[in-house]
Amino acid sequence: MPTVKAFVPFGPDAQVQTIDQMTVENDPKRVSMYGRLDFTHDQTGLDKARALSALLDGVVARLEAATALPDHTSSAPNTHPMKNPFA
Repeated sequence: MPTVKAFVPFGPDAQVQTIDQMTVENDPKRVSMYGRLDFTHDQTGLDKARALSALLDGVVARLEAATALPDHTSSAPNTHPMKNPFA
């Protein structure tokens, strides 16, 4: 049975949660999901579905609890200018 560790969506520390072959990455600005997750018609499939549901319920609860949720946030990564080392 997949276990969902204490995953705090949009928390201050980067976290990674894996359910089968699907990875969920967490940081203060976004929760990213990628990979593959198959739900089979058996107890294992039910366990995976419950694990994913619990994880997404946490994301939804955190978003709903936000007092000043913006309409949209930038999806661009935070970068800073760098001097070209080859120039």
